[in-house]
Amino acid sequence: MCSSDLQPALGTLGLHLTWQVYAITAFVLVMGLAYLDIKVSATVILALEGASMLLVIVACGIILAKGGFHGHAFSPVPFRPNGVPLSVLGLGIVVTFANFSGFEAAATLGEESRQPRRLIPPAIAVSLAVVAIYAIGVAAVVTNAYPGIAQLSKATVPLVTVTDTYVASWMGELVNIGAVVSLFGASLACVVGASRILFALGRDAGPVMLRRTSRTTGAPVGAQIWVGMGSLLTMLLFIREPLATRAVAISFTYGGDLIIVAYILVVAAAIIFTIRRRMSPVKTAILLIGLAVLGYVVKDTFIPIPAAPYRWDALAAGITLVAGIALPFAYPPLRRGIRNSPLLKAGASALLGDTERK
Repeated sequence: MCSSDLQPALGTLGLHLTWQVYAITAFVLVMGLAYLDIKVSATVILALEGASMLLVIVACGIILAKGGFHGHAFSPVPFRPNGVPLSVLGLGIVVTFANFSGFEAAATLGEESRQPRRLIPPAIAVSLAVVAIYAIGVAAVVTNAYPGIAQLSKATVPLVTVTDTYVASWMGELVNIGAVVSLFGASLACVVGASRILFALGRDAGPVMLRRTSRTTGAPVGAQIWVGMGSLLTMLLFIREPLATRAVAISFTYGGDLIIVAYILVVAAAIIFTIRRRMSPVKTAILLIGLAVLGYVVKDTFIPIPAAPYRWDALAAGITLVAGIALPFAYPPLRRGIRNSPLLKAGASALLGDTERK
């Protein structure tokens, strides 16, 4: 769904097509790259994201060197609430929450890592640190480059606008194209990660189709077909939407609602883990704070119920959760597979202890 950025980016090059054309083209390319060997897919993802981040870092470095609108490189202004009500700060937490989603993708490739227990934990920690520094730094530079919040709120693409002003218009176009490249890489990462999760679950508890792999590349083609069908269905639901930005916002909100629930479950499991293993109370306290923040995100997101069309996102997310819970009860083979899954037994053992597994 990177077409919302692709239209203006390619428009500067004289190519004007509807967002639907870009979306379908991106879908075909993503599915084709996901089918390749994981080393190739991972390299493409890292190259695309790295190139995009480098462009943004260079642009921000030049803006810093020129001091921004206020004439100085560093300013505490972007970090001051300046009388902003708590509800608005909560909205900022929701937006930031979306920026961090995806860091756990490092764990989805565990079975294809030679030393997963040693490599995955630091990979997740490093990705969180990099995203935090990058996101906060870019936001601070962009905010400092505007006269005030009112002007910033009116900018369609704030980073591109300040890059045009403080660097050059061609650099702004490159940053815009870099955003498209980054979103394409993120889409590829989602397909690669989701198909690996489905494959791992399907091997023990799902249909035979999910266990199929390519003899040529080793990719989980059965799971990729399911992921591709789900992605294509989502795109087709919004194919008649005239504005790409609106189509992306609606579809992303549905996914964001489900991500919130997934993170709540993960944090709750981590709290149980620290208590069962009698780990430091400090770790438990930090997780409890995280759970409270997530609770505030839920409250700020769903109370009151969002206006249409986002209320339909919330309803669709709720239906998805109910269907996911009900499916094992409605389909006995799946329930037996979940009960006997070595993967899920190992997780239950780590979380609840050997006595609980017995």
